[in-house]
Amino acid sequence: MFLRLLVLLLVVARCSRAQPVDNRDELNSVRASLENLKADRRAMMDRLDEAERELKTVQESPKVAFAASLGGNGAQKTTSGNQDLIYRDVLTNVGGAYNAATGEFTAPIRGVYYIRFTANAPTDFPMSAVLYKNNAEIQLIAHEQPSGEGSDTASNGAALLLEKGDKLKMVLWHNTQIWDNSNHHSTFSGFLVFPWVDEPTMKFDVESEMKSLLASVSRVQADNSELKDRLETTEKELMAMRDVPKVAFAASLGGNGLQKTTSGNKKLLYKDVLTNVGEAYNPETGEFTAPVRGVYYIRFTANAPTDFPMSAVLYKNNEQIQLIAHEQPSGDGSDTASNGATLQLERGDKLSLYLWHNTQIWDNSNHHSTFSGFLLFPL
Repeated sequence: MFLRLLVLLLVVARCSRAQPVDNRDELNSVRASLENLKADRRAMMDRLDEAERELKTVQESPKVAFAASLGGNGAQKTTSGNQDLIYRDVLTNVGGAYNAATGEFTAPIRGVYYIRFTANAPTDFPMSAVLYKNNAEIQLIAHEQPSGEGSDTASNGAALLLEKGDKLKMVLWHNTQIWDNSNHHSTFSGFLVFPWVDEPTMKFDVESEMKSLLASVSRVQADNSELKDRLETTEKELMAMRDVPKVAFAASLGGNGLQKTTSGNKKLLYKDVLTNVGEAYNPETGEFTAPVRGVYYIRFTANAPTDFPMSAVLYKNNEQIQLIAHEQPSGDGSDTASNGATLQLERGDKLSLYLWHNTQIWDNSNHHSTFSGFLLFPL
């Protein structure tokens, strides 16, 4: 490019001395240099348009994640029609799309959302938790019939395509119950997986672009320099966004049998690692350490015989209870319970699972009892 400019400057110098230019090869070379500059400009404009569109899409996509529990201290039961469930104990509400006063989640944009819920209740009466969209359409349900003494946990979840303004809420069906307390047994959570926007195909108008090209070589050079700066800045910003760490883990207790404690709480070590992208989970300590500040999706499943209480309790930094899966004895057999939610974590926060005093949990090489999670987005 600098050689082309040098040639152009020589021609301009000759013209300024009022000397005729007879060499047509030289003129053709100058014209070719100018066209090359224009082609460089068009190529950079194409790259810049594409980069700026992608950057705008990333920047304008809202961060949406919520998790809440019923809270309270006991059972909610209805024998006179359906009842809306209000999850007032909010754990996470990035984007403010969940309303703790109404129990409704409102989709802020059209997109695919992952929604899940967990319900717990004594087994002496039917249990339910039903996900409705726009007060009319049933999306998912967790339902258990009575099975005698004890308690039970059920959960459900799915990826749903929601339109902007769609509302989701949980409903307790007629003649059913649900139970919770401050340990978050019964939860409702979700997050935006990705936006879904039908964008018109962008067309590059060559004629319009050609008309906007500058007449002088110096102006074309200045425009190219400005475009190059914008392009480099935009691509650097995009690169920084693409460099978000990849974090995902899954592990099971493994072993071949029962873990039980009758003398205080016990940390559970999930040594059978299935996935550990980013190496944020330590199987020697059973701890997941958040590598960056952000919103993470965490879930766990517990299995054990039903002749003794079962538990799996998620702690943050060894002191704050986040979620719990707990079952009371219910006779012969075995049971499975799970829980999960989106959690906002600071860098360095540690999550671990504990077995409570006088409870048990069971696993073998088939991975019945698991602990897993992944980074949704940094903050």
